[in-house]
Amino acid sequence: MLVACSKQGEAVPEIEAPMAISFGVSDAASRAATLIGGADVEAFRAEPFSVYGDWIDQNGTRREVFRDVKVSYTTSKNAPTGWIYDPVKYWQMQGSYEFRAYWPASSVVLGTATAQTLALEYNMLQRNDDMMVAYIHCPTKNGGKHVGLNFHHTMAAVAVKLQAPDTNFEYRLKNMFFTSLNYIGALPYNSTSTTPDVTREWVFAEGARSYVDSKDIMASERLREWKSTEGRLIPTSADDYPTEFDLFLPQSLKVGAGIAPPSITLTVEVTWTTVDDITMTIALPTTDSKGNEMVWQAGKKYIYVITVQPDEFDIEVRTTEWDDVDAVVGDIIF
Repeated sequence: MLVACSKQGEAVPEIEAPMAISFGVSDAASRAATLIGGADVEAFRAEPFSVYGDWIDQNGTRREVFRDVKVSYTTSKNAPTGWIYDPVKYWQMQGSYEFRAYWPASSVVLGTATAQTLALEYNMLQRNDDMMVAYIHCPTKNGGKHVGLNFHHTMAAVAVKLQAPDTNFEYRLKNMFFTSLNYIGALPYNSTSTTPDVTREWVFAEGARSYVDSKDIMASERLREWKSTEGRLIPTSADDYPTEFDLFLPQSLKVGAGIAPPSITLTVEVTWTTVDDITMTIALPTTDSKGNEMVWQAGKKYIYVITVQPDEFDIEVRTTEWDDVDAVVGDIIF
């Protein structure tokens, strides 16, 4: 694997030959490859993506060509699209190809993954960043063009903001954590569809796709915890709260029968005639205002605005598209 840069004296393979398979990424796709901070092309290029690929001959027989091959960005002229891998592979004369890719290449892929079923593992306790996937089916030689990979988010970004509009009291957040989250997920693909949905649904399947004991999937964990002796002062408006997201989620919000829904537990210090600590657990809503089932969808941002009062906490959910970085928050769904 080559590193994602061009070094003096580095041997970069030649891939501009017409029969060489090359990969490219649109600026629009790479712009969406955001970590928790701002998004830009350089953030995407800084890490390689990995490719699985099959050649399907005219009889429908499938042969594996790429298996977890790392593709890195380089400024070498030997890579016209900027993306390089080694050793270079070449198109067959007939048939078609199917490619699936994931970014960053450091993500954990199940050992049984193929171009037909690319199952990815995401554990929020071990990592907290974005992960994207791409899929394309194309004829051999692809019309003389490089294979264009359009990456999609697989994560939902979640943030919690607090506000205390009542200025008669002082509120300080001393502790906050999430419980009852699906913190491990696998993302399989529907190999029977020419345009499988690669962006929305993480599953916890039995059999060949099972990689964790089912009793561990809904384990209650303190994913993120804030503890402070003094506490963090809660502002009067959520707009004044830090903008960073608390976590990325690889699964839907909906839970099965008899399973506790995900929740947020808060400990808030309230200063009025006395100084009291109030601890409250708030279950995250699993339906919208119309009673429709609500899910955390990949490629969306969810902001939970919690209004703190001396005797109650109110919760409001706001969503916006992840990639619309200049969009105002809208779509109040609870």
